[in-house]
Amino acid sequence: MARKASPVGPHIHSLIEDARIDLVRAVLAVREGDNEPDFGLPTAIPDPSDEEMAHGFRQNLLQILSKFDADELRPAEQRSRRVLALAEGKGIDSLTAITEQQLDDEQSLEFDRQPDPLCKSIWAFLNVRQTFEDAESFHFARKFRDYGKLYDAFEVELEKAVNLNSGSIDEAALAAKITSVLQLKTACTVKALDLPATAAHPASIMLIVRHGGPLSSVHDHRDDGRRGTIYYRPPNEATLIYTPAIRQIEVCADSPVVRQGVAGSFAEEALGHDVSQKPLTWKRYNLSRFRSSLRLDLPRISGYEITDARVLEAEIRLGSWSRKLLLKVAADDDIEEVADRYLKPNNIFRRADGFSRVGIAVTYNRIGDDKVRTLNITISGSKSCNLQSNKDPDERNLGFALLDAWGILSAFKQIEPTDLRGIFPQLVMLHDRTEDDVSGEYLRELGLDPDRMIQGGLLDRRGRQDIVLIDDDDMGGEAEVKPSSTEGMSRVVGAFGKDGGLRPTSDLEMYEINREWLHETVVGLLKPMLNKTAAQVLDPDLSLLGSMRIDGADVPIYFARRLHDLKTISRLDQLMRARNAAGVGIVLSAGNDGPGYLGPNLVVPVSGCMSTGADDLLLSRDALELAYRTNRSLARGGATPQVLRSGTQSATLHIPGKTSLALTGADQITIFERLVAAEKAGSPDVQVKQLMDGLGSRSPQQAFRKETWDSIRDVYIGAGAKRGYWRLLVDAQPAEDVAEAPVEEPV
Repeated sequence: MARKASPVGPHIHSLIEDARIDLVRAVLAVREGDNEPDFGLPTAIPDPSDEEMAHGFRQNLLQILSKFDADELRPAEQRSRRVLALAEGKGIDSLTAITEQQLDDEQSLEFDRQPDPLCKSIWAFLNVRQTFEDAESFHFARKFRDYGKLYDAFEVELEKAVNLNSGSIDEAALAAKITSVLQLKTACTVKALDLPATAAHPASIMLIVRHGGPLSSVHDHRDDGRRGTIYYRPPNEATLIYTPAIRQIEVCADSPVVRQGVAGSFAEEALGHDVSQKPLTWKRYNLSRFRSSLRLDLPRISGYEITDARVLEAEIRLGSWSRKLLLKVAADDDIEEVADRYLKPNNIFRRADGFSRVGIAVTYNRIGDDKVRTLNITISGSKSCNLQSNKDPDERNLGFALLDAWGILSAFKQIEPTDLRGIFPQLVMLHDRTEDDVSGEYLRELGLDPDRMIQGGLLDRRGRQDIVLIDDDDMGGEAEVKPSSTEGMSRVVGAFGKDGGLRPTSDLEMYEINREWLHETVVGLLKPMLNKTAAQVLDPDLSLLGSMRIDGADVPIYFARRLHDLKTISRLDQLMRARNAAGVGIVLSAGNDGPGYLGPNLVVPVSGCMSTGADDLLLSRDALELAYRTNRSLARGGATPQVLRSGTQSATLHIPGKTSLALTGADQITIFERLVAAEKAGSPDVQVKQLMDGLGSRSPQQAFRKETWDSIRDVYIGAGAKRGYWRLLVDAQPAEDVAEAPVEEPV
C-alpha cells in the first residue's frame, strides 16, 4: 500500500536538515501576511552543539509542519527555496558580492561572523531583506550562463500513461537501483516530493538523490604542529524532476554519468520503462543544417496545421568565440534571400565555424480551431532552448516536435558495450591527448565516427578550423581555409595566395572531448578484469580502479594518462611514493611513452596487454600477471642501485629497499647516473663541481621542483661526509616494510 505523501516541501526539508536550529526556527516563524498560519513552533531551543537534542528538535519541527496542508506550507516552502538558492553553488558568491556593496561596517561584521554559507543566507534574509532580494536578482541574471553544464533533459516514451506521485515511489528500491547503476561504494538515499502545478509548470515530482563522491583528501595541520592527511568522501547530490504531462525527466548534477544513470534508473524503477529497448531521448541541438540552407519546410505534426516557419535571426562565430556575426530580419523577409543578396551567393553562413544562436518564428493553428497562433523558438548552442521555459505545455510539445522534424533536436543513443569494446584502443588514445579539442581528420585516422561519438555523449561539436598547418615547405606552414565550389570540400590557400588544393570539409570540423564521460567509459570497460573495484580519482591524470588477485595477494590497479608529459610524471611519481604502504601495484598507461615505474608501481601500457580472447575482458590477465612477477623486484628497488632509461628525458632510479624514483629531464638523469656510478665504484661521495659538470647549474637542487626536492632530499640523495659533496643514500628497510605516517579514518 502506497504511503501518504508528506505535505512538507523539498526546500523546507533541506533547510531543517542542514541549517542551525535557531536560524531554522526563525525562518519558519516568519509570516508575511495574516492569511499565513501560525505553526506554533516551540520557543525553547536546545543547545545547537548537542547533536542528540538538535536532531530531536529537527524531527519535532517536521512533525509539527506535517500537520498542515501543502497550500498552507507553500509560503514557507518558497522562502526556504530562496534562502537555499543563495547558499548553494554561485548563490553565495552573488550574495557576498551584493553585501560587500550595500552593508555598513557593523552589518558586514555580523554577516562575516556567520559560520557557513547557509547561515549567511538566512541571516541576510532575516536582517537585510532588501540586500537579500538584490542578491537574488543578481544571481538569477547570471545563473543561466552555467546551467547547461550541469543540466540534461530526457524524454521517455511510455506505452501507457503512469499515474505517479511521490507517495507511489519506492524510495529504497530506487536508491538500490541507482547505487547499482552508478556502482557507488556507499549507501545512496532518495527523497521523493510532489511539486504542485504553477502558472509556469505542470505538476511534477522531485527526487533528491544524495550519494557519496570519490574518496578525496585534504592536508590537516594538527594541534601539535604536525601535518597529517584527512581522507573523506564528499557528499554529492543530484536533483531529478519528472513532469508526467510532458513525459520529461530533467536532471541536475555535476557529472554527465550521474545525470544519465539517475534518469535511466528512475525511468526503469518508477515508470516501468525498459531503457535497453527504448533509450531515453537526450536533448541536444544541432544547428549545422543551417549551413546548407536557412529555409525551413512545413512538416506535418499531428493535431496542428503549420502555415509558416522561417528563421528570423542567425548568429555565427567567426573563427573564435569572441567574434560573432548576427543577421536579423523582419517577419516578412526571407533570410536566405537577404543573406545571398548582401553577403554574396557563397555567403559566410555556409562556411560558418558554428551557429551560436538561431531564432525561428512559427505560424500555426490547432486542428478544429481557426485561431491563428505564433510560436517563437530560440536555440542557443547545443543545450539551451527557450521552449523549456514556455508556460504552455502544448506549445512546448509542438516546438520539440518541429525541432525533431527539422533534424535540429538530436537524441542521445548509448553506444552498445560490444561496440565500445571494439573501439577501446581508440578511446584510450583519445583520452591520452593533452588537448580537449580534436579535429575530424584525427578522428578519421583513428577510425571513429564523430556523429556516433556525439550521440553517445563522448564528443561535442565545436566549430570548423579556419587555419591549418601544411607539411610543405613551399606553402609556408600555415594555410587559410576557404570555401570551394565542390560539395563537401574546402579550399586551402597558403601564403601569397598559393593554392594548396582541396580538403574534405569533415576533416576540418573541430570537436571537444567530453572528458568526464570518456573517462567513465574507459574505466568502466576495464572493471571486469578486477576482483575488487574501488573507483577513486587520485589526480586528474590518475585513478585507482581496484585490485587484481595475483599470487594470493590483492594487487592495486591504477589507470594513468599523459605520461608522455614530464610534469605529469613528476607529479604522479611524488603522489605514488606517498602511497607506498599500498604495496607494489600496476599502473595501466593510456600511452606507450613514459617511465617504467611510478613510485612502488610498475607501468604497463594498455596497448601492450590487450586480450585476444573472445570473452568480455579487454586486457589479458596472464600478460598483467607476467609483467607483475617479472618487474616486482625492481619496483621494490632491485638488487643493486641503477638508473634505467625509458627515453631521452625519462628514467627510473632503483635502490634496494626503497621505492623507485621517476627521473624527468636530462639533468636529473645525469645527476643520479653519476651518483650510482660513484656508489658502485666504492667512492660514494661526489664533489658538487664534478656532479654538476656540464649541466649549467651549481646545485642538484636546481634540477628539481621544490616539492620534489623536499621529498627526495635525505631519502635518495644526501650530503656527503665533507662539505660540498653529495652521495646516493642506499641504506633503507625494504619498501614493503616502510611505515606510513598514521592517517585519520575516512569521514
